[in-house]
Amino acid sequence: MSVYATRRTIISQFCDTDGDGTGTIDATADTSGTADEFYFTASTRAVIARMIVSVGDTTGMQAQEYGNLGAALPNGVTVVTRDDGDVTVQDLTGQDAVTTNANWGEYCYDVDVKTWGSGNELLVARWTFLKTGTDLILEPGWDFVVNVNDDQRGLLSHRFLVQGYYI
Repeated sequence: MSVYATRRTIISQFCDTDGDGTGTIDATADTSGTADEFYFTASTRAVIARMIVSVGDTTGMQAQEYGNLGAALPNGVTVVTRDDGDVTVQDLTGQDAVTTNANWGEYCYDVDVKTWGSGNELLVARWTFLKTGTDLILEPGWDFVVNVNDDQRGLLSHRFLVQGYYI
């Protein structure tokens, strides 16, 4: 069998407001009145191996706040998978939203705040789904969805990168 017969197309795409890579990728708006979704829609059967979360803000991030906003988020960030009929298949945050920087550590062992002396910081979290026992499988038309429902205008950046491959 040729090596090309087993080659897979890599997915490395930010969740966005359109689900296809053409929408807004930064969750830095005021969504406190109406929740906003940042998502990835599988065009064919897809394996999602991990999500990289990045939260950019000014220096001084603390465990008990979100970014450097000075407080926890009132509603928080949730992550679900949804089928092509908009029905939630898996609630990955277990109905326990991420409201603080430290909360990302409850889901992602790999969490770190990067500082380079620029006056800004970047919190990064790597959520590797295989570490739970299996990767996430999305059927065609299914979504990997990150919901945000707070005023996050104080953040410099707030992104969710999904990585994996198409089957």
